[in-house]
Amino acid sequence: SNLRQRLIGLFGTAANKKLVPVSEETEIMKLWGFIGKPEFAKKTRGEQYFFVNNRFIKSSYLNHAISSAYEDLLPADSYPLYVIFIDIDPARIDINVHPTKQEIKFEDERLVYNYLKVAVRHSLGQYSIMPALDFDSNTNFARTPRPVSPVKQKDTVRSASSQNSGPAAGSGPTPRQQRAENLKHWESLYEGLDEADGKEEVAPAAPPQTQPLTLESNWNEEEALSGELHTGSEPPRKEPYQVHGSYIVSQIKSGVLLLDQQAAHERILYERYLDLLRQQKGSTQQQLFPRTLTLSPMDAALLREIIEPINLLGFDLQEFGANTFVINGVPAELAGKKDETAIIESLLEQYKGNLELKLGVQENIARSMARSAATKRGQLLTPQEMQTLIDKLFACEAPYKSPTGRNCFITFDLEDLAKRFEA
Repeated sequence: SNLRQRLIGLFGTAANKKLVPVSEETEIMKLWGFIGKPEFAKKTRGEQYFFVNNRFIKSSYLNHAISSAYEDLLPADSYPLYVIFIDIDPARIDINVHPTKQEIKFEDERLVYNYLKVAVRHSLGQYSIMPALDFDSNTNFARTPRPVSPVKQKDTVRSASSQNSGPAAGSGPTPRQQRAENLKHWESLYEGLDEADGKEEVAPAAPPQTQPLTLESNWNEEEALSGELHTGSEPPRKEPYQVHGSYIVSQIKSGVLLLDQQAAHERILYERYLDLLRQQKGSTQQQLFPRTLTLSPMDAALLREIIEPINLLGFDLQEFGANTFVINGVPAELAGKKDETAIIESLLEQYKGNLELKLGVQENIARSMARSAATKRGQLLTPQEMQTLIDKLFACEAPYKSPTGRNCFITFDLEDLAKRFEA
């Protein structure tokens, strides 16, 4: 259709396989357009459009109707593409509810909501998208695992952000001094745990994997089934371990530290990338076989605007014509470990999503790149990688929060833990 061709021209040729047509008509209204397949949903908004009588509108109410139609087909915090046209009798709408006329009021909003939801679900079912979910496949549509229930108890857990806050801009210690102070504080958490270092420690069931982000589990089935508990005479276990591939548990002097690996890594990368942008000295690893990246016209225009600061991070990007770019080099720490095209695409999506926050270009790029390149929840880490992550976090200027405001870690005091086990 003409609309499909226009959307392909807008979003790029890759959009053709993402689109599912929607077309329903009743005596009250006609609804038509395209929705995106669930597997192509993105973590940021920007590809959602409503037109009522060919006028672009914004409606959180109708957005919710489409989101509810997808139900459990989407991962958490993901947004599907859709371009929906609604033709309706002008007498049934009021366009004067907002000065820009981008918000309207329907005479019967509930009817429009239900009609839109049913139409989207009908298209998903008609094109065999809903039955196509294979629960034996590796596709993960599960919600992000949550921490165990004690984390939610305010009387049990003390958030690091409530105990400390970052230095105010333009006052207090310099970033270098702040990092040194954080390291000193972090090392003090382990004081008193080194007394048993000279004792013989229990050997691990298997040596740590040498490959980064290994998918091998550290689970020792024989030890778990033996039913034997470690006695108090053995040295305290200081080696961190992972919970649900998302959280890192580490013993500290006052109790237990629980760290969100993705939030922590985002904080580490954010400060590193911000420093690189300010110092303009990123390290590049040249590609033996350069890769090409074809973007939609809108994304290509955006990349042209910010390609210089992106290259300061260690990328070597050059325009190749016709909305195509060639990746000659990548940041040294990402070489061979990450899909560079996916990172650039994710960076652009994050950057667009941050525009409404009115960040500076450098801060937006550092934040977007950190979100794109960080270790994600579900990635298994070796004990050495976990410890490195902890150490680097507490070497940060502001280790308590991720760039988006999530807590990087929380602590459990021994006294509070003991109370949880009281009869």
